[in-house]
Amino acid sequence: MRIAQQFQADQDLAKASATLESLDVANPRQWLMLQTEESITTNADPGVIASMVKLTAALNIQSAVIRTYAEQQGLAAPTPTFVIDEVAVVQTPQAAPLPTTAQVVIVTSEPVTPAAETTSAPAALIDLATPTEQSSASAAPQGKATGLINVRSGPGTDFSAVAALNSDEIVQLIAKTPAGDWWQIGLANGATGWVFGQLLETTGDVSGVAVAADIPTPPPATAPVAVAEQPASTAADIPTPVADAAPTAAPAAELTATAAPAGSSSDQPYFKLVSSRMWSKAENGDCRGQHLLRINVIDANGVRINGVRLKGIYTGEVMVTGSQGKGDGVIEYDLYSTGEGFTVIQNDDGREAASDRAEGFTTQSRDISQDLLIAGGYCTNASDCQIFYDSWGCNGHHSWEATFQRNY
Repeated sequence: MRIAQQFQADQDLAKASATLESLDVANPRQWLMLQTEESITTNADPGVIASMVKLTAALNIQSAVIRTYAEQQGLAAPTPTFVIDEVAVVQTPQAAPLPTTAQVVIVTSEPVTPAAETTSAPAALIDLATPTEQSSASAAPQGKATGLINVRSGPGTDFSAVAALNSDEIVQLIAKTPAGDWWQIGLANGATGWVFGQLLETTGDVSGVAVAADIPTPPPATAPVAVAEQPASTAADIPTPVADAAPTAAPAAELTATAAPAGSSSDQPYFKLVSSRMWSKAENGDCRGQHLLRINVIDANGVRINGVRLKGIYTGEVMVTGSQGKGDGVIEYDLYSTGEGFTVIQNDDGREAASDRAEGFTTQSRDISQDLLIAGGYCTNASDCQIFYDSWGCNGHHSWEATFQRNY
């Protein structure tokens, strides 16, 4: 790539960044990441790849594919690992073998009478339990997401979604409901949430997970919000996701079905992820339609907010609601490959803000669960979905929508 080669020659990052931003592409940083990954996977000229890898590193663009290649080719320092030094083994005299019954003779201070001459009772014996090998069950209890699933503020679909887990994401199991059908988990940001038990593959000693001491009370019933829920087929109490209406600006009444915690303008702005869904095949324009992420930002009353800054989790790209001409309180982002996620970093009044993470918006069909594909009209049953997977489905052409709600 010309920009990368020029940067390698002059090391002028400001110039390279400005040239990149001037390209006629929707998201220059993500486009550069995609081009670099494709150059690596197609075995392009090593010199060109090296210049592109160095430019992505200078722009702090994160990609596991690029990082692995950079380490293998000596373009980046290896990821630090911990090495355990060898410990010298000290040989100790081998004790006489114990009786095969794993019993030990209690030795007293009195003389021992030879066995052939004694008429007394046998010496007292102590049975020793045979030691058992430490099993994997003693490991910390964990769960692995079986797909893109919601993390909720309480154990039930009546509670709002506070985050989402990507497929195969690992979480710690903290507590459970008395019935054991919902797990309380720990999130990467230190917060906690609840996940329906059938949506996690568990490992470790889950029998030791205690029932939560303070289980939230279910909120009053509200109108449903379409979310990326992936229940097992037998979980009748967990609703299957349904496709929303065509992806136009939704009325405030639809967006406020799950309210954020009450707050005031004097509180630190916090934006909660209240809904997340994949567009249906019809509203996305079939399999050669869009690859779009739309994020709505509203206040506690459902009013759309302009001037809120969001930042890409992987590319670091910053976008501002209402600035693209796509409507009030909206950003739209072109998705490629494994997609992008966003957090809110600044309120409309300029104050620093905190938020949940909106992520998991992939365009790769094989990374999307069968439940979501069936709900979206991409396939009809397990065998049909397997054919869809084997043919790469609508790879590169899936769209998503999410909504953040401010705490006041």
